[in-house]
Amino acid sequence: MSTVCQPVLCLPEHTLALDEVVAHMARRHAGHPRIRTATQLMRNTSVRTRSLVDPFEEVVSGRSFGARTRRYAEAGTDLGARAARRALAAADTAPDEIDNLLVVSCTGYLLPGLDAHLAGRLGLRRDVRRLAFTQAGCAGGAYALARARELAVAHPGSVTLVVAVELCSLSYQPDDDRIASFVSAALFGDAAAACVVREDRPGLRLENAYEDLAPDTVRHISYDIDELGFHFDTNPRISRVVADAMPGLRDWLLRETSVLAPQPDVLVSHTGGPRIMYEVSKGLGIPPAMFELSENSLAERGNTASAVVLDVLAQTFATRPRPGAQTLVLAFGPGVTTVAVTGTWTG
Repeated sequence: MSTVCQPVLCLPEHTLALDEVVAHMARRHAGHPRIRTATQLMRNTSVRTRSLVDPFEEVVSGRSFGARTRRYAEAGTDLGARAARRALAAADTAPDEIDNLLVVSCTGYLLPGLDAHLAGRLGLRRDVRRLAFTQAGCAGGAYALARARELAVAHPGSVTLVVAVELCSLSYQPDDDRIASFVSAALFGDAAAACVVREDRPGLRLENAYEDLAPDTVRHISYDIDELGFHFDTNPRISRVVADAMPGLRDWLLRETSVLAPQPDVLVSHTGGPRIMYEVSKGLGIPPAMFELSENSLAERGNTASAVVLDVLAQTFATRPRPGAQTLVLAFGPGVTTVAVTGTWTG
């Protein structure tokens, strides 16, 4: 069975407080007809601080798509490799033991992708199987764990390295005055996270996986692209879509697992935002207190997209759940996609 070893989170060196972002947006868009509403929505994200690959003054200066892409290649490879090396060390695994490399990232575009850049930087074998997921968004961390489980079934005994790299600050657009742009400026942070999945180590043993793609929601979480790069957009009805997805997930959990008996021993949930966590709590009957680590991740690091799940899982490892503790890993992303992975802790 595939087991997730200790994940590692790596943050870039620059930090930014929410108050600085709110003040900047209020100055830059002082004439906006809904500026008070926009800045209040920024504060409602509950983010306190986050990390950036560049100083804030550089982030807000405005960059071309080409400049953003070059920075993504450089900083994404550096940060991802740093997280990967630490994850390999935490799992007592050498680079040449890696059979599968899964890389998730939705905040840049490269050809070849980050998977090839990271494989070379880490010195992985030339026959390593590479899977790159570039459009899974915030669901990417859970999505990668689900794929790692399938690889373990298809290739028993294989060792998988999962790396999530998100440089959300490269999508900041200083002249975009849509409400979604204000919220994005307050919400997202930069990070990389990694973990090793193999069968001969203690950790979280992966057992089942679930995916749901809500119909007619392709514009609910999306990028618009122009000469300056990505413009992130999210529909305020996303929380309603998540709420509507909960009965199907609950039915699957009750039918295929014993995780909701009556609730998970451990919850590893993507943050999504306070409203998303509320809908999950309500829909699955999970006590709000079980979202504490997710709330901590959101407050201290912002929404780091695909890296969030691995961050929350890393925090969970620090508490070392008892052997046999049943766990639910849960994330949401573009589509709108719901991804759930269940597992049990080993000694």
